[in-house]
Order: sequence, then structure tokens, then C-alpha cells
Amino acid sequence: MTFNKKFTMTVSVSILVFSVITAPVYAAEQPYTVIDGNHLDANSYNGFKLFRNWCARCHGTYGQGMVGPNLANSLKVINKKQFFAIVEKGKTGTIGNMPAWKRNVKVMDGREALYSYLKARSDGAIGQIKPKKAK
Repeated sequence: MTFNKKFTMTVSVSILVFSVITAPVYAAEQPYTVIDGNHLDANSYNGFKLFRNWCARCHGTYGQGMVGPNLANSLKVINKKQFFAIVEKGKTGTIGNMPAWKRNVKVMDGREALYSYLKARSDGAIGQIKPKKAK
């Protein structure tokens, strides 16, 4: 083999090995931090407050579902981009309609926080208890 072929092969193998090693790290990243089962990072806690004020009346105190569906289960089957689109544009479902929130500045500005909070619920990192803000 010539030097260029050896170099290209070495670089290619190195990239492949690096990708295999780091892929699980990126896949495991979480948008939230939960300490002691109910203490949320500041962003996720803000998501809880936003959820409590705007979403709980239909989706239940803990996202468990009422008039609206169980969001802890929903986040197991939709991704973040889909979640954002549903919050913005609303959705017609089998059990009713979710309104579009695109004109509500607080909800639209807080989508990241809202997603983080609900993802913590969906992943089981926080149970059906009232969260607290981590210190």
C-alpha cells in the first residue's frame, strides 16, 4: 500500500471507531436534570410552571391525560420537532382538539423548557409528584 492509501485507511478507521464510541453518549443526552427524584434543573422547573399554567387543565396535573392525551406516553412516540409543531399549530385527535399556541408568547418562548419537563416525566425520571426547583 502507498502512504496515501494507508493514511486514508487509518483516518477512516479512526473516524468509525470514534463514531461508535461517542454515539451512545449523544443518544443518552437528556434535556433535563433530576436530583433526588423530584428536584428539577431551573429550565425544566420553568417548564413545569408553564405546563401547570397552560396545559394541565387538559393533560392532567402530571401530564397523565384527562381531556387531552397522556403526554408522558406521547413523548415516547413523537420527537422534539413534532412536539414543537403540535404546540405551535395544534392538533385534531381521536378524543378532541388541541388549540394552536402560536399566538401565546409565553408558551412559544417556553417550548424548550416545557419539552424538558415533559421529557423528564416521559422518561420516568420524575414520578407523579409535584417537582421542586433544584438549588
